[in-house]
Amino acid sequence: MRDVAIRQAQYLPLGALLAAIGFAFTVPGYHSASQHLSELGLLPGLPARVLQIVMMVGGAAIIVFSLALLASGRRFASSALTSALFGAAMFSNGAFTTGSPLHGLYSIGIFSILTPLLFRVELGADASPRMTWLAPATSLLGVGYLWLMLSGFDPQPYHGLTQRIAALPAFGWYTFAALELRRSRAPG
Repeated sequence: MRDVAIRQAQYLPLGALLAAIGFAFTVPGYHSASQHLSELGLLPGLPARVLQIVMMVGGAAIIVFSLALLASGRRFASSALTSALFGAAMFSNGAFTTGSPLHGLYSIGIFSILTPLLFRVELGADASPRMTWLAPATSLLGVGYLWLMLSGFDPQPYHGLTQRIAALPAFGWYTFAALELRRSRAPG
């Protein structure tokens, strides 16, 4: 069962994000470059429902991956915790519309910035050379995006684009982490 939980992370988190990004291009009046994905949830009918389902699926997939890490024992406890927080935040992005404090669970997903670094440390000598540079690069990109948003330097006409640029590695990291676990056959 642990193997299935890890294998699904190769496809579902990034696949859900890509589905939301792709779907956004089909919504009349929605502008992907300037609007965040969450703004689809404010539209009536199908756009809101699709975003809701896709974000909940992506969040649930991340939570399942986190539980698989916990099933490995204490070795991945820290990355499992930060990953589960990110999964819960993404699930809540689907369950609650933007504007609600429960959308993103009061920004608890911020801890996801630590997940790649913690995972790399917890993987230890089983980490591939790619993981050695990918983990810090993913975390630094997350910190950079957070700084852009908090400082007000995220350019308004392109803040949808910057969100997607930061989200792709954040969600894609789960694909790589699952592949890394399967490659290394890292025990708990």
